[in-house]
Amino acid sequence: MVMLLVFCIILIVLFLYARSRPARKSALKLPKLQGPMVIAHGNDCGNGLYPGNTLLYLQKMVEMGVDGIEIDLWLTADGHLVLLHDPDLKDSSDGSGFVEEMTLAQLQALNIAYQWSHDGESYPYRDNPLRILTFEEAFQVVENTPLILDIKSKQYRVAEVLSEALQRLGKQSQVIVATFHQEVIREFRRLSPDIATGAATWEAARLYFAQLIRAENLLAPNYQTTQLPMCRYGIDVVTAGTVRAVRKLGLHLSVWTVNSRADLQHYIDLGVDGIVTDRPDILLAMLPDREPGAAPKLLGQIP
Repeated sequence: MVMLLVFCIILIVLFLYARSRPARKSALKLPKLQGPMVIAHGNDCGNGLYPGNTLLYLQKMVEMGVDGIEIDLWLTADGHLVLLHDPDLKDSSDGSGFVEEMTLAQLQALNIAYQWSHDGESYPYRDNPLRILTFEEAFQVVENTPLILDIKSKQYRVAEVLSEALQRLGKQSQVIVATFHQEVIREFRRLSPDIATGAATWEAARLYFAQLIRAENLLAPNYQTTQLPMCRYGIDVVTAGTVRAVRKLGLHLSVWTVNSRADLQHYIDLGVDGIVTDRPDILLAMLPDREPGAAPKLLGQIP
């Protein structure tokens, strides 16, 4: 019985080794930099410098000179891709209901930054309303800045809508498509095999556990990038072992969401490829080869 079990394990390992391969190439073109990419986080809840996913946010991040911008995507009831983090409109706007139950016209009537506040007391955009942004409008602002497109929608057809939009806009080399939803990203990869994608939840988990036992060579990633959290369940996810594993597989590794100076310096020293942060102004100032463009004054001290 023991010999049979050993034999089966050997067969499984040989099978995995036979199908293993580095990540396949994509159309993605990222800047070559000393140190990590500074990637602005599309945060809507007041931790960032501006309301995330808005026109103002995109404009200010481009002016600041970040190396990449993360945005969140939902599909409206009438089939438009729009930028927003949370599905419940009461979390960010002066309306109610859920973004995917509303038409684009209904969403555009709302002030999408109505609830945005740094301190929970002042709401600077109640008198200066910001409306929801479509995916196509975002590209009119970001110029050539790379984007991480985080698909929040679980709808299967969002893959088709996004694939068609990117092909139509000719932006295949400028984006990384990421999501937690395995079925959505699988369909997107089928439709747009040339566009870079990130590891979905279970793919990232397999990568993490494989690197723990130095078995990353047995993987066959269908993704070119990994956007990993700093930690999960009290366990550090992005470590020297993770960095070693992604190098072997030819992957691009970004870590999110990093805001304190100590953590930012830790991941700079670790050698990750990108850092997703609510405070790109601080990270830019910590990198000697970067010149922040229009960085605002720091909004309070960050430890």
